[in-house]
Amino acid sequence: MADITSILVSILVIMAISLAFSIGANDETLSVLVGAGVLKFKIALIIGGIAIGLGMVLFSGGYVAKTVGADILGEGIQYTRFMILTVLISSILWLVVGSFAGIPLSSTHSLIGSVVGVVIIYAIFQGSINLETAFNWDKLGNVLLSWVISPLSGLIITYIIFKIIVKVYLYRLKGLNQIEKSEKYFKWILLLVVIFAEIWVGANSGEALGILYGLLANSSLNIQQYFFFSVICGIFAFLGIYIAARYVIKNLASQMIDSRPSEGIIVQFSSSVILMIATFFGLPISHSHVIVFCILGLSIAQKKEIDYKGLGKMAMYWLLTFPIAAILSALLYFGLGSIGLI
Repeated sequence: MADITSILVSILVIMAISLAFSIGANDETLSVLVGAGVLKFKIALIIGGIAIGLGMVLFSGGYVAKTVGADILGEGIQYTRFMILTVLISSILWLVVGSFAGIPLSSTHSLIGSVVGVVIIYAIFQGSINLETAFNWDKLGNVLLSWVISPLSGLIITYIIFKIIVKVYLYRLKGLNQIEKSEKYFKWILLLVVIFAEIWVGANSGEALGILYGLLANSSLNIQQYFFFSVICGIFAFLGIYIAARYVIKNLASQMIDSRPSEGIIVQFSSSVILMIATFFGLPISHSHVIVFCILGLSIAQKKEIDYKGLGKMAMYWLLTFPIAAILSALLYFGLGSIGLI
């Protein structure tokens, strides 16, 4: 039995590290930097990878990892190893389905939804656990509320910052030459802003470290092992950017050649500030959702045409992710319980 437990813990740790790799592999933050031609491509990948890994490691001691791995559960409830395994399998399954269907999904929403589904079935199986006390409803409610507030805040902040910059600085520039000259200086500011953004992308990525924290909370890992594997996750997030994200970044960067560095600064700064605030409050949010609404805020400020139909379709998928992930994880955990594996 001890051997089976060790094997299961090892599998969960490997899956957590794999999640860290996928976080880096799916990150597109560097696209605006590469598109602006500030740095050589490989150097940009290295700097971005170091920043996301550093953010992940520096904030592994609590914050979002603690929320996902312990705080959203009710008092006295801890994840079992099979609960964690089910959460991982169900959230990954839904993300894979979404990828093949071409649907943009949030790994954060999928993971939290899976946790909710598993805990509900766990409480039913145990019998002695009341659903009213199965969750820390204040913490869970704050997480769900942040999913609404964070993208809307991105839209509003980006809109306001753009209007301020136009009024205070850009309108004073005379002629195309002055505008282009100012944009050259903005490139180096963009470098600093993107590094800042990558740090908070890593810090707010609760999927991998949340799993490790859950293993720490149920004593499957000791504190030394937890921090060791957190560092490994940071390294693999770096490798994810350097090895796999280069294709997404290069593709998106090719579409951003005509975009101005000043626009990238506004969008990335707005999104990173929101990620930073959410991280300090221990709230796991979707970086991609925030970025989309930051770009939307910039488009509204610039009075550009907006594809409301496409935006509505995307919002529908976002809303569906949480309940579908919860139902999928509940069915999977119920199946495992029905055949006596838990």
